[in-house]
Formats: sequence, structure tokens, C-alpha cells
Amino acid sequence: MGICPLNRVVLKPTMLASDLIAISVSTLSPSSAIGADLYCRVGSTDEVKLYRGANYPMKPEDLNKLKSRGVTKLFIEREGRSSYQEYLRDLAAGAGDDSASNSQRSAALNEVVLDVLQGSFANNNEDETVNAASELGGIAASLVSREDFAAGDLFRVLNHDYATFTHSANVALYAGMLASELGMTQREVELVVAGGLLHDLGKLEIPDQILTKPGRLDEDEFALIKKHPGDGFKQLALRDDLTFGQLMMVYQHHERIDGGGYPVGTVGEDIHPWGRLCAVVDIYEAVTSQRPYRTPMSREDACNLIRRESGKALDPEMVECWISIIHSTMPK
Repeated sequence: MGICPLNRVVLKPTMLASDLIAISVSTLSPSSAIGADLYCRVGSTDEVKLYRGANYPMKPEDLNKLKSRGVTKLFIEREGRSSYQEYLRDLAAGAGDDSASNSQRSAALNEVVLDVLQGSFANNNEDETVNAASELGGIAASLVSREDFAAGDLFRVLNHDYATFTHSANVALYAGMLASELGMTQREVELVVAGGLLHDLGKLEIPDQILTKPGRLDEDEFALIKKHPGDGFKQLALRDDLTFGQLMMVYQHHERIDGGGYPVGTVGEDIHPWGRLCAVVDIYEAVTSQRPYRTPMSREDACNLIRRESGKALDPEMVECWISIIHSTMPK
């Protein structure tokens, strides 16, 4: 963390970074104020100073100064969280700020998806989670369906720890990119993203010590893991605000084309296309994220892995389309 480039007056002498909410500088766009005072850490201490008032947008030169000095995080007071979240939603959806770059929109999308999903998962409220998934699906679809959207911008800002909500967020965004590349309409992309956000809902009842176990799961533990698609499906199946395709993303994302998957061993075309789509990005995300028991695979190794499973576990067309997206984000 670099030193704050502006030496403003301390608003409250007792204010500390640890008492505030950290926000990513990559989400800040010129011409749009976030509606909350921005603070900057003073040197390597926990003290903060006022950097920018709530109603004053950043300027391009401000962002360049922050970047040049290595400042990647600023801070807001907790009561400013709702204003910042609204700013992120508008920025990600492209509302009212034509000056924002795709990189900034992608960063905003990732931040708002993680924040909202973490909160709804923590509250373990089904209605709240489904409503959040629907809202976030619309925001994500409006970005990934843009003609000028670049997948690499979104890949650069994603987190890769193996919290269930982080995995679900990444799978959902990957699913949206793949759906868009496959030619789905923006409305279909929106539904696919929402389904991806919900695909692991059944895991919320599994103890963390099993989900993050560093060693091999025993028979009983693996049997519990294999129940999560069915548990999530049962939890959501009677709702009238989810489509059949979304429910199949929840129920079938661990099925295999050769019939060797779970929960029921569904074969080939009996697996819904959205279930097959979710399976591809779910495996890719799982092997490229941090695990307590192994380091993440490189993108190229992950592509090789899913290509080996093409036609056996995974839909070949979707595998090749996803690999083409990955390769478009890698240096030539």
C-alpha cells in the first residue's frame, strides 16, 4: 500500500482504517461521485485522512496519481456502504457514466456481486438470496452482453479464494460470459448468471470443516457432498420465480455426459444445456481457485483438463467455446 498522495486535514482524529470499509481504487470512475467520503491511509499506520468529499467525483489525474503511488485501496465509513453499493450497481450496468472503462465496470460488477452474495449467503435467507441473484444477473448481463466487453477485464479483478460465495460468484460470471459467447440473448444470459449464483446453494448446510478439509474425504463426507445438488434443488423447486433451466443448473452441474456424475447419473442430452454449461465453468473455477490442500492450476493446465473431459464429462461445444474465451484473455 502506497502513501496517500494528498495530505488533507484529519476529519476525526480517532478515525482508523480498521474501523472503516476498504474499497478498491479500480472501481472508481471519473465523473461519478460515490456518495460517501473517501479516506486514505497515512503511510503505513492505521490512521486515515480525508481524501475526497462525498459529492466530489474522481478525476483521471487523481486515479493516475493513486496508481503511480501504489494506492490500491481507499476507505469509506460504514454508513456510506449503501451509497457505494448503489454507485457500483450503476457503474456496472453502464448507467449514467459513459466515461467509465470496461475495466472499471468489471471491477464494480465483481465488488457488488461478492458483497451482495456474501451478505445473502450469511443470512441464509432463501428469498433474499434468490432476489439478489435475480438483480445481480441483470447487472452482469448488461455488462457481458456489451459489444465492447472484454473478458480479460473481468478475469483480472476476480477473487479466487474458496469461500462458497466467492466460488458461486465466479461461476456465475463465467457462465454469463460463456452464455453470451454461445449466442444467448441478454435475457437468457441474465437468467444463466442468476442460476450460477444459486448453483451451490445446497452447500450452505455442509460444515466448513468438510468443504475445506485438507485431506481426502472419507466415504460419509463424500456422500454428504454429493447431496448438495439435490438439497439445493429441493430448496428451490417449488418457487415460481425460477426457470427450469436455472433449477437444472442447481441440480445437474455435477452430472456427466457419460452418466458417471451425481446426484442421479443423468446421461448425455438428458442433462439440460444450462446444466452442461454450468458444469464446464464450475470445474474450471474449482481447479483455478485456492484450496486448503493444493495450489491452483494455471489457466492453460485447466484448459487441458477440461479438454480431456470433453465428450466424457463435459459438452464438447461448450468446452471449446470456453477455452476460446480463456485464450482470448492470455498474452499472445
